[in-house]
Amino acid sequence: MQLLNSQIFRLLLFLSAGIWVGFYTSPSPPVVYGILTLLFVVLGLLYYRLSGPVFSHGITFGLIAWCFTFVLGVLISCSRKPEFTADHYTHFTKEKPMMYFTPVSVLKPGDRYFRYIVRIKSVNGRKTSGKALLYLYRDSTTAGLSMEKQYGVRSDLHTINPSRNPHEFDYSDYLKKQYVYQSFNVIPGDLHIFPGSENGIHAHAERLRQHITASLKKHDLAPGTFSMIQALLLGQRQYIPEDLYRDYTDAGAIHILAISGLHIGIIMMMLYILFRPLLRFRHGNLISFFLTAGILWCFAFLTGMSASVTRAVCMFSFIALGLQLRRTTNINDVLLASMFFLLLLQPGFLFDIGFQFSYLAVFAIVKLQPVFYNWWRPRWRFTDAVWKLTTVSLAAQAGVLPLSLYYFHQFPGLFLLSNLFIIPLLGLILGGGIFIIILALLDILPSFLLDSYTWGISGMNLLISGIARQELFIFRNIPFHPVLLIISYGFLIASFSYLRNRSYRKLYPVLILVLCMQGFFFYQSYRASRKDHWIVLHKNRETRILRHYGKHLVIHSSDTTANALQDRMLTDYIMHEGIRKTEIQPVHSVYDIYGSYLMHIVSENAPLIEQPRIDYLLLSNSPTINLERFIQAYRPKVVIADGSNYASLVMQWRLTCAKEKLPFHNTYEKGAYIFSPE
Repeated sequence: MQLLNSQIFRLLLFLSAGIWVGFYTSPSPPVVYGILTLLFVVLGLLYYRLSGPVFSHGITFGLIAWCFTFVLGVLISCSRKPEFTADHYTHFTKEKPMMYFTPVSVLKPGDRYFRYIVRIKSVNGRKTSGKALLYLYRDSTTAGLSMEKQYGVRSDLHTINPSRNPHEFDYSDYLKKQYVYQSFNVIPGDLHIFPGSENGIHAHAERLRQHITASLKKHDLAPGTFSMIQALLLGQRQYIPEDLYRDYTDAGAIHILAISGLHIGIIMMMLYILFRPLLRFRHGNLISFFLTAGILWCFAFLTGMSASVTRAVCMFSFIALGLQLRRTTNINDVLLASMFFLLLLQPGFLFDIGFQFSYLAVFAIVKLQPVFYNWWRPRWRFTDAVWKLTTVSLAAQAGVLPLSLYYFHQFPGLFLLSNLFIIPLLGLILGGGIFIIILALLDILPSFLLDSYTWGISGMNLLISGIARQELFIFRNIPFHPVLLIISYGFLIASFSYLRNRSYRKLYPVLILVLCMQGFFFYQSYRASRKDHWIVLHKNRETRILRHYGKHLVIHSSDTTANALQDRMLTDYIMHEGIRKTEIQPVHSVYDIYGSYLMHIVSENAPLIEQPRIDYLLLSNSPTINLERFIQAYRPKVVIADGSNYASLVMQWRLTCAKEKLPFHNTYEKGAYIFSPE
């Protein structure tokens, strides 16, 4: 039995493969367009030659369609890169240009900066395209930027640095998948604000959100309630307190805070019930669909047309069309068609975690929930409703579990308890929140209704906090290799096929995949036991040297307190490498590394020691030494500067090493320096 018996599925696979190839390859534009033109001509000739009876042959038509779709994926992916866009701002940003930009999305702020994704509209008077990351220095007097305004500033743009340490999150790769390639820092006093207002969709949505926010603030909402309304109804989850956000993560309910398919699905079902009487009339199906889709897209507009909401609304618009046309048996094709449509419009969605989670969860519910539900058929209506909600939660969790472990390395054991209580409440909170916003805009919001709503949100937050405190049921730091991700989804598909049609033939793939998983675990354990290397990490204002052998890690650090072990850089390394034993030691002045010697200089008073030879020289804490004298005394093979040094001194050392014709490794630019046995 095929899981997805659809030509759309095959076309989607080839489109996705084309997008992936287009993103990870960088051919020259003339070559790409030449190949694409040639392929299109060949496809056109084939279409003309096969337009007779031969064209009706399934294999021939399929091959042509797959080839065309793959080429289309390469084209739409490559065409968004700077080298394929003549007016991209990266071609004109030399020597501190004058730029005019508009904010398009607000990111979570840090301690020192506000962060925005901005669209560069012009550089030195030349119209441009493309997005960049803006860091706006913040203090007690700094106000954030408005999406209603255009801003001008003279600033240098910098390439966003990739990850500098092993197993560190690569923020530059994450932004590239959103077609954001450079960043710039701005002091508020250097900004120039354009007169007038921006008229784009983001600006109009921002004005509407500000109007709603001002109306709600008149009623003295509690901070927790106000931030939840902003997150659930306005898509502004950056205002949620850090501790509350962590509680939702630990309770397995983080999907509730980000407007996604769950929220849009609940709103769609409410609208479906509301407009059901229209089905009695002629063309009532189409009227109901257009009303439902229109309201969903208005909601997307209210949230600023963020990527997650746009995806969800598009997906459920297709589902709503299928429901209204009474073609629910074809739900797979409806979902696949929505995926195909979204990837055509925005190929970067292929790499988006939210896109992957949304569709995996929905497909898992469609396929697995009926299987789980058939295990038991309750007689009582209430029990049946609880069982349906349980099976939906189990199916969705099964569908996203491998991906969740791969990205977040954490599993909330009480996710089912959270969903059983929160999802029914979420429908009331969404419906009640929309009603309260309307009443607040009309200035007729009664206090008792607001108090009831505040009590409901407070109760939900309290329940989530209680579940999140059960640390025994939160499984953290679970390493999950990409190979395990593939095996896990193969196991999930094989298990579903077996449960639908139990036979020995269906059981064999399940058992084979279990053996593959066990074999990979043994391979990982064997490989980890043979690890042996030293690493000079990049860490701002600190020195970190790791000695990793087998499953043992010795951390040589300028900070030897217990807090050093809580650093995300180290916890990620320990998790991914399967470390079982750790110890922390102060940094030494000399290290014997596989028979080579590394000398560590941390101050300007560092003496010339009696050492047979020095192969590596590590500079830390900005020592004002005569580097040329040390080089001439020891003739090291490489000079290394870690992240604890001033940039001006690092520049001087680079020039000195160039003069002495010695390799110079700056961890800020080149990342961690790794020593391995030869």
